[in-house]
Amino acid sequence: MKAAVIGGGLAGCAAALELVDAGHDVTLFEARPRLGGAVQTLPEREGDPAPPPDNGQHIALGCFTEYLAFLERIGESGSVRRMRLSLPVVDEERRWAQISPATILLARYSLLPLRDRPLAWELFALRGVRADEHDDETFADFLLGKGQSPRAIERFWDVFIRPALNLPCAEASAAMGIFTVQTALLSGLRAGELVLPTKPLGWMHGDAALRMLEGRGAQVETDVRVADVDDIAADVIVVATPPAESARLLGEPEPKLEPSPIVSVHLLFDRPLLRTPLAALLDSDAHWLFDRSALTGIGPSKKAPVRDSGPGEGVRGNREVPPWPADAQYLTVVSSGVPELMDVRGRELVELIAGQVTERLGHAELLWSRVSREPNATVALRPATAALRPGPLTERPHVTRAGAWTATGWPATMESAVRSGRTAARLLSDVTTKVAA
Repeated sequence: MKAAVIGGGLAGCAAALELVDAGHDVTLFEARPRLGGAVQTLPEREGDPAPPPDNGQHIALGCFTEYLAFLERIGESGSVRRMRLSLPVVDEERRWAQISPATILLARYSLLPLRDRPLAWELFALRGVRADEHDDETFADFLLGKGQSPRAIERFWDVFIRPALNLPCAEASAAMGIFTVQTALLSGLRAGELVLPTKPLGWMHGDAALRMLEGRGAQVETDVRVADVDDIAADVIVVATPPAESARLLGEPEPKLEPSPIVSVHLLFDRPLLRTPLAALLDSDAHWLFDRSALTGIGPSKKAPVRDSGPGEGVRGNREVPPWPADAQYLTVVSSGVPELMDVRGRELVELIAGQVTERLGHAELLWSRVSREPNATVALRPATAALRPGPLTERPHVTRAGAWTATGWPATMESAVRSGRTAARLLSDVTTKVAA
């Protein structure tokens, strides 16, 4: 049977691969020039350091089993670096500490007074909590009710909840916060491992998925915006687009899910400032810092690999880059769920973020910068939003719905996107099996 997928983000790519593997004749439609959706590498500009910047630093965890299987499926399982959960944190006085299973177990997170440090037994107590019963309150309120102090929430819990949910604990649904802790911190050491990309995101997601899909005989149509699902000549269809576009295509009311933005500032300094691959800054607009050079193994002064320039062109050449100092450090700074930064002008934003970084880590000269903003990076999973996330089934038996924002049981992450796409595709394969029978 003919199958169509509308939307070429991770959900759409996962759905298309699932349908191809089930033996369907698949066409994938994507409105952007390239696949990957919210997981993109920015268009390269002359003078950019190597490697080209992404539209934000995406982190996975060891518990992202479907996402990791997706990478393996498209031949990119070797494009990630797995690290034990250990989150370096820098406070306002330039003091460093680590959040890790060991520091939690031994109450050694030194950026909190001893009386405020979350203890292992308090963490383990969350194991038996029904997460879905707490969607009516914020995670901060839930933690306060369990005896956690406001200072502990701000300086400990927010460090890993904000990047996971793209919201601080004070705004995020307790159901999603509890789920995150249970899944990432209480499901074994491997589940909580950090999984960091070692290639530009667009190369190891959209570009790799394109090659795999076309190699399996699927047709991929980019720069094509579908006006109506009824215009698609297919027996079954997966709609894998953001909430508003999904509602338009399906003729449904738009879900009352607000977006939560991500702002990324890419900075090249003349000397190393960050001594770890990543770090969090407390009480700063610069929430997370990543040493892009260390993570990718590509220094800013080297020749940069060039991504495929279009479908079917599989050979990458090299582009010249300016002669940056040999010890220059290339950082990506991510600010999650801070809508007020969306309206700050580019130069002002760079000065703000670069100033906060050097204030904490030491003086350095800024050689280059670039800003990327994703106003609709994720949906904001605040209290009472679980009921607003639709499942894969639609009113049309031959059409299913997918997307990180849908009701997967997970936060709106890359794992949620892949899970939704595979589920939507499998449901359609079930439909075709019944029809054939």
